Amino acid sequence: MNPGKPLTLRGRTLGGDRPLICSPLVGRTRERLLSEAANVHAKAPDTIEWRVDYFEAIADTAAVLDAGRALRGIVGDTPIVFTRRSIREGGEAIPIGDAEVVKLYAAVAASRLVDLIDFERGNDPDQVREVRASTRASGTHLILSYHNFGYTPGVDFLVQRFLEAERLGADVAKVAVMPRDRADVLALLSATAQAESKSRIPLISMSMGPLGAVTRMIGGVFGSSLPFAVGEGASAPGQMPIADLKTLYDIVARARGGR
Repeated sequence: MNPGKPLTLRGRTLGGDRPLICSPLVGRTRERLLSEAANVHAKAPDTIEWRVDYFEAIADTAAVLDAGRALRGIVGDTPIVFTRRSIREGGEAIPIGDAEVVKLYAAVAASRLVDLIDFERGNDPDQVREVRASTRASGTHLILSYHNFGYTPGVDFLVQRFLEAERLGADVAKVAVMPRDRADVLALLSATAQAESKSRIPLISMSMGPLGAVTRMIGGVFGSSLPFAVGEGASAPGQMPIADLKTLYDIVARARGGR
């Protein structure tokens, strides 16, 4: 369990004894997004991530908010993570710049349609502060994230990415990296465990791709609170089906004495 304060998301606990499973939505149109949402919601993930960088109408804030309202109507009280992933950290190309993304985040936060907003730590520091102010004003939780699709940095570097996110006012810190060998997978798990012992916010971590898939299975034992699982379409390499992760977590919980 995280030694700080777990977050309560519509009756679910992020940072508690059992990880919450998150499933991404990557629909490019309103119709496809909502169809995907209905199919994924039927599989009962704990949370849903709307990857808005896939959404073709991202430049139209009114269209994003309209889709968000319809999405909320479909998923009910399932918490929603709102994410625009940049190209430099593995996302899709979009027709707006970072300043417009910050304005979109402010509008989405003010709508209170979503529960968490993911913003990359690598963005301009002033923009990080702007997004932090928007989420605080609306009561939305902020995830500050770091992704490296090229390789896995050293353990100390990864620990500092977690702790730096907390210092910058994040409610949740996320690190996702690409392993080149098994030692890299162990480095990610070690960094997560070390950061969890020092941090007072929930952590999310994963080693991506087939080699890192084990971190999605047992990451909770090391302190990761939110693994990502495939509902219909994957948003990153190595994601597993929702049902498979649920079964694995049941097994892990029994092995740990029902925790």
